[in-house]
Parts: sequence; structure tokens; C-alpha cells
Amino acid sequence: ISGSSFQLESNLADCRIYSGNDVINRGNITLESSRVSINSVIIITAKNVKAENRNQLIMKQAACEKILLDSENNLEKIQNAVKKNLGVSLPFLADIAHHIITPHNNSTRSLLLLQSASLFKKPDDDVIDIGSTLEFLHTASALHRHIKEPENARRHQQHVQKLWGSEASVLLGDYLLSISFQILTRVGNLDVLECVSLATQNISRGQVLEISEPTLTATPKHWRNVTRDKIAGLFGAGAKSAAYWANASHATASTLFAFGEYVGMAAQLKAELDVIDDEKRFQQTLKDQELWAPLCFLLHECLAESEFSIMSEKLQGDFELEQMTSELRVLFNKHKLHEKLEAEAMRELEKAAECLSQLEMDSAPLQTLTSYSIL
Repeated sequence: ISGSSFQLESNLADCRIYSGNDVINRGNITLESSRVSINSVIIITAKNVKAENRNQLIMKQAACEKILLDSENNLEKIQNAVKKNLGVSLPFLADIAHHIITPHNNSTRSLLLLQSASLFKKPDDDVIDIGSTLEFLHTASALHRHIKEPENARRHQQHVQKLWGSEASVLLGDYLLSISFQILTRVGNLDVLECVSLATQNISRGQVLEISEPTLTATPKHWRNVTRDKIAGLFGAGAKSAAYWANASHATASTLFAFGEYVGMAAQLKAELDVIDDEKRFQQTLKDQELWAPLCFLLHECLAESEFSIMSEKLQGDFELEQMTSELRVLFNKHKLHEKLEAEAMRELEKAAECLSQLEMDSAPLQTLTSYSIL
């Protein structure tokens, strides 16, 4: 569990909460709104379970704990691989490396790859390299996505955030793409190479699709199509690459791709929901006219026709940023956008869980990723 709110009833015979290798709480306890790190595991032993079944349960959950701890270590290895493979020979690269590995960058994509690989065997250096490639491709997509202010390229910016929207962004994005395929060539698995190549193609298709409609008044269907190609597909490619790395069947690889794609959709919904509670990011999203799920769902699934017409006209005009932010925040609260989109994300995770039921193996390492709180 990670950063989640949870409650444990006090009639449990033995409850131990681990953070790393340390027991941070145990016994007949009730916990509310507790926050623990990503490598924390709750082990519960019921009162009336036979001793042999209890031991099996503890052994299985201890194994899951070890997998999570290993994944935590491997996430750090992916971050190190990002810095190593990127180098600092060009301007801005050190800033980009910092941007990729800082905590704000969601680690679910890398964790999905690592957990998928652990279904088969212990992830090795090839998996770590594939993980760094996925992060490069995601960042390249972000760099290409914000091409709006060419004059910025004439100024030597110090931080990667200031690169968004510059000509330098296009060049750096292309450089990341070239590094990615150089790494994959070194890995030497043609199935993995083809899988990631297709994901890259779909990212480009999603970017073209994104600009085919006005983003601030786009439909939820448009959001889903763009997000599936641009973002969720990279999650799927990570899970599928893990299967190919382990020489699993194409059927297993396809199932893992679908699982990853559903998780990716849910993760993006959660990420875009988080923007509502951040005033600065809220305003920046409107200013940059980004495709944004809360706005898509508000306009097309919550507002009456007359309200939709009025708000659409405002959004397509020259609106005052603070006033529009305030007005939208009221509407988000009125129509319970948080609950609506969280339910949408949960539906994606339910589909992901269905994929796991199709696997002919123990899918325990991936079960945690079907929980909304861990995304």
C-alpha cells in the first residue's frame, strides 16, 4: 500500500505492518488514514485458520513483500540507468534527467514493468534498461506535446520546465527517441523492440489525434482515444515487454498488454484529478489548453445543454484565468467530478483485474496495481 487511507478492524488476531524490514505496528489494532511507503505490506493472520494454512498465507505474503522490496530497489536502478544512459554531454540533459527521476514523476509505469517481469523471474539489467527506455519515451512525448513558443529556444533556460514549448523541446525529444532505440538494440530482443516501436508509433498517432479537436471542449471519447495512444499504451508496452523478455507466449504478452493499458488509463485519470486540488497546475492546464479529463467529463456528461453552450463559448474565447478557474472549481464540486472520475478509474482497474484472472500463473505481484490508492 502507498499513501492510502485504510482501516483495519480490531477483531484481527494478528496484524503486522511492515515498512521495509521493520515492523511498525502489530496486534489487535484499528488504523485510520495511515500513510506508509510503497514497500509496506500488511500481513494478517485470522484467529481460526489452521496452522498449516496460516503458515502458507504468511509465506505467500512474505514473498509478495520481498517482490515489492525488490521492485523498490529496482526502481532506483532504473533511475540510475536513466542518468547513465542519458549522459550530460548536451545542454539541458542534466535538467531532463532530474525531471525524470524526481518524485513528482509517477513511478507506476516502471513498477508495472518490474512487477510484470517478476511474474517470470528476477528482473535483470535488460529489464532495467527497458525501464529507462520507457521513461525516455514518456518524456520525449511530453517535450513534443508542448510546442507553442518558439522564441523560448533563443534563451538559455536553466530548468527543464522552461523548455516546454520551445524549439529545443523538439530536438531534445528526438534525441531521447534515438537513445531509446539504441538501448533497445543493445538489449537485443526483437519482440521487445517491435513492441516499443509500436507504442512509439501510437504515441505519435495520439499526438496528431489530440490536435484534431479543440482540447478545452473535447469529448470524453476523444480524451480516452488520445490517452490510450499517448499514455496508457506505454504502460501496456512495459508489461508486454516483460513477457517477451521472459520468452512467454504471445497470448500471455497480449493479456499483460491489456492489463497495463487499463492500469495506465486509471493512473492518468488519477493524475489529472490531482490537478484540481493544485491551484497553480489548475491554471496552467487551462492556460496551456491541455486535454483534461475533468473538463471533458464536466462539459459532456454533467452540464445541461444550455450550460454546455455557455461554458463552451467562454472556453473558446479569451477568458480571464483566475475567474475561469474559480467558476470551474465550483462546477467540479457541484457535479462531484472527483467521485465521478475516481469511479471511472476504478472501472479501468476492474478490467485490469479481469485480465489477471486470465493468466495461467500466480499474478500476486500485479494484484497491488489494481488498487486505486497505489497508483
